[in-house]
Amino acid sequence: MKKFICLFILMLFVASYNISAQNISFTYDNDGNMESRYTVALKSSTHQAEEEAPSDVTSVELDKQKITVYPNPTHGKICVEIAPLNHEEKNIIHIFNSSGHLLKTKKITSERTYLEIHGAQGAYLLNIHLGANISKWKIIKK
Repeated sequence: MKKFICLFILMLFVASYNISAQNISFTYDNDGNMESRYTVALKSSTHQAEEEAPSDVTSVELDKQKITVYPNPTHGKICVEIAPLNHEEKNIIHIFNSSGHLLKTKKITSERTYLEIHGAQGAYLLNIHLGANISKWKIIKK
């Protein structure tokens, strides 16, 4: 009976982990109104941020620009890919902690931008501003 209970608890844990491995991402217009909602699968990755994007990463399209952020969850280093990047627009990344405090601002100058998240383990918010459009991502640091 004890083996059955242990097996049942283990199965519940695995099932709850798989269900929680999703993130909801939203896009907003200039007035702050939500335009769209995306479900992004959070998958752990053994890839380093300097390597090519894994083929199973979910990307978001924002105003004909494909945005990919990986790895998520991360150990601190992430890569943001934007293709094609419009260099004539003001392109900026903001990283906030879970309390809403701005930790880092970085100007996007190329299609691939690397960021280091310094701080404790937990959830961080990544806002990607491409001209007047904003894509918001939840990043998990292990």
